[in-house]
Amino acid sequence: MLDINLITLSFQAPEVERSFRENYSRRFHYQSVLAMGLAVGLYCLFGALDWLLYPRLVEELWGIRYVYSLLPLLLIMLALAGRMYWRFSQQLMALSLIIGNLAIVAMTVVIPAEMNDVYVGGLMLVALYGYTVARIRFVWATAANWLGIVAYNLANVWWGDASEWELIAGNFFCVTTNFMGMVACYSMEYDSRRGYLLQQELKKERARLNQVNRRLEKQALTDDLTRLANRRSFFEHLHEEWRRAKRHEQCLSLIMIDVDYFKRVNDRYGHQAGDECLKQVAEALASHARRAGEVVARLGGEEFVLLLPGASAEAACEVAEAMRRDIAALDFVISGPVAGRGLRLTISCGTASAIPDDESTPESLLSRADQAMYDAKDQGRDLVVCQDIPVAGVASEA
Repeated sequence: MLDINLITLSFQAPEVERSFRENYSRRFHYQSVLAMGLAVGLYCLFGALDWLLYPRLVEELWGIRYVYSLLPLLLIMLALAGRMYWRFSQQLMALSLIIGNLAIVAMTVVIPAEMNDVYVGGLMLVALYGYTVARIRFVWATAANWLGIVAYNLANVWWGDASEWELIAGNFFCVTTNFMGMVACYSMEYDSRRGYLLQQELKKERARLNQVNRRLEKQALTDDLTRLANRRSFFEHLHEEWRRAKRHEQCLSLIMIDVDYFKRVNDRYGHQAGDECLKQVAEALASHARRAGEVVARLGGEEFVLLLPGASAEAACEVAEAMRRDIAALDFVISGPVAGRGLRLTISCGTASAIPDDESTPESLLSRADQAMYDAKDQGRDLVVCQDIPVAGVASEA
């Protein structure tokens, strides 16, 4: 059930009603302009009937048609065509209906009652136009067209010469036409309002799904435990930075990191304590990824990697040594049955650097860094091994 007033066809929530009205006016703006142009064109064309049917009264009829009513109708059409008045399109269209109705009512007064059936039919045409073609909202169309019926009766009672039966006959057809038009207009606007709500719900659902997809995509690229980039995300970044470095002929460096003797932590303190240690290691390592493009990732288990775009081999060694010192200085905190402080962990690091070319691949760079890391573990752990360069205070390979 729609949250809507079934009499006025308005939403109970003011903000929803305001949004719908703006949407409705925008949606049917050009249709309103075209409908207004069509109506004005036919209105002018029907002036030929004035001359053919009532040549003796043509001056009065044309005065009403072309002097008193056509000018305001043209002004309304110009206002509708201008973008600055689109918010008032419903009111302007309703005003055009009122002007059209009053003009035809004035003609029925001028013409003898026994001869004005054609112009009573004109009132019915205006009603059908207002309820359907013009896409005026139900409230405005109903008010404008019923005002025309009231004006028809008052004008013919006060100034016209129509008999009682002639008025009854004219009212029968005008009232019947208005009721049928109201049903059509009501149904069209009700459907428009229902469609609008469904559209808004669809937008909300689409936004929610997009948010869920973004969250799932982020989760797919993030390690659940450490919240660092995972293996998949790392390789995507590696290949992207490799292409960029190759294009700009820049150096690309990698640091492979492995937590020393981590299996002993799990065996002695349990996997929960081991997970807590990995989180603290990850936080410390992440603090060294400061520049754009630098990524710390967990490749699996206790193995991590740091991608350093634009960093030289010497700079990569310095970063690796800084990480090694930071981890060695950490006082790991463990909660649970073996809660306490004082657990010490160290890491072994291996670095590799390259300026990408057609002869090398990202995988070859990763393999070199991985080999350097295993060399560091073989040489006693808590050590940094750098490929191809000697750095004071750290091991190196020729």
